Amino acid sequence: RRQMPATSTSPVVASGPPEELDGRDRPTIEEAIEEIGVGRTQLVLLVICGLTFCSDAAEVTFLSFVTEQLMCEWGLTSQQQTWITQAVFVGMVLGAPLWGVVADKIGRRPSFLASSMAICTFGFATALTQGFWSLLLVRALVGFGVAGMPVSFDILAEALPSASRGSFLLYIEFFWTFGSIYVNVCAWATLETSGWRVLTALSAIPTLVASIMGAVMLPESPRWLIEEGHEAEAVKILNQWAERNRSGKKYEGLVQPPGNHHHAGTMELFTSRKLRRNMFLMTFVWFGFGVAYFGLVLLLPRIFEESTTEAPLSLNSTALSTNVTEAASRLLHEASCELKFNFADISLSALMETVSVGIAICLIDRSGRTKTQGIMYFTGAASALVLGFRTLDIRVLTVAACVGRAAMMAASCATWVHTPELFPTSVRAEAHGILNLVSKSGAFFAQFLISDAFSQVACGGSMAAIAGIAGLAAISLPETAGAELKDELSDESGGEEETTADSAASSNEDLADDNL
Repeated sequence: RRQMPATSTSPVVASGPPEELDGRDRPTIEEAIEEIGVGRTQLVLLVICGLTFCSDAAEVTFLSFVTEQLMCEWGLTSQQQTWITQAVFVGMVLGAPLWGVVADKIGRRPSFLASSMAICTFGFATALTQGFWSLLLVRALVGFGVAGMPVSFDILAEALPSASRGSFLLYIEFFWTFGSIYVNVCAWATLETSGWRVLTALSAIPTLVASIMGAVMLPESPRWLIEEGHEAEAVKILNQWAERNRSGKKYEGLVQPPGNHHHAGTMELFTSRKLRRNMFLMTFVWFGFGVAYFGLVLLLPRIFEESTTEAPLSLNSTALSTNVTEAASRLLHEASCELKFNFADISLSALMETVSVGIAICLIDRSGRTKTQGIMYFTGAASALVLGFRTLDIRVLTVAACVGRAAMMAASCATWVHTPELFPTSVRAEAHGILNLVSKSGAFFAQFLISDAFSQVACGGSMAAIAGIAGLAAISLPETAGAELKDELSDESGGEEETTADSAASSNEDLADDNL
């Protein structure tokens, strides 16, 4: 696969630095990234892209504190609180397809910078709002920016060699936990003494840091550049990466994709046989993730509230099974507007999800993407089914709650890794953005499912069925562990398309079986 210059007719004697010798090679983009390896470059990208995950968690956690504060300060009703949350969702609905198109058509870097600046700008603007309607507007615009979060994940995925991609990508999930804890600490330090506006400004700082670092240190994705025909710029960036990683490589050019390939367009996500199949199955997976994960989050407080004999719900009894939003909202004193939050227990709840990420890291490359998702979604389904029976012993419910929450978090981690590996570079960001929107739709449906309109048995059974379908869809997808990221959509005779993930599926499945 390497192309040596025609003048190289005799053995080369090493008379110069390694970089100059290696510069005579013309590798493919995949080979170059493999040779550069993982080092300082990828760590910097991890921090920049991870801070966007941190900011997403920070913005979500911030709402759980501020909406409670504004119930007293502005006299917000419960319905208005719901509208604020739904405004963020509406912004995500509008932003998800747009950021993907921008990333695939204009570039990863502009999409990342624009979305992070939107989160930062309107995050700070939240602190300046003077009423409910202005708050509703800026939160919708924050949601619009948050919808671009998958682009940062794709940027990191496209900079990693195949062997390291799975486990390294999951390190970004730790930033989510950091974001939740960061806001908890800021709320503890400022909410009662300085007010919610100071907390709002502090919550936007991670995105500000990500925006500044991105503007200064984030390059365009070399994969996207070579896809668009900008070889010289891609080579320049790869050489900078090689120097920072001290890989001893220097490139003068890259092998261009074969002429029998063509760029996949947006419509080919639904018209190409292989892409359509992957998109169809992943839609079930992401919707199941949204319903089951957020459904469990919403169902657990209801279970433990009905299972305790004390009138008020104590966060101490449910710290491991409630999310930050529920924990904050249920600690409002009924008798007055003096708010008290148990910050230690709220932070503990967030920390527990790091265990789930650790489980996913251990399984993602050894068992493979599909098996990890299948095992975890099926485990989550079984836990949801058990949680449907509130008459069971409280200890059984507690174990099922912890196992279910951990399983769904681990399953979602594997789903995030698997998704960009299933689609070619030209539509990767669009596919990821649309599927992320599907998960938000699932989360929205979960709010309806976990309502008084359904019994607890119906809630648990429905979530179990949906999570089970997600598991079946996940194991039906091609395995991509160790496979190259696909940069083009291949055309074969008879109109059959084949992705890299499909061509490598059988060998990777055998490897995963051996490792398991």
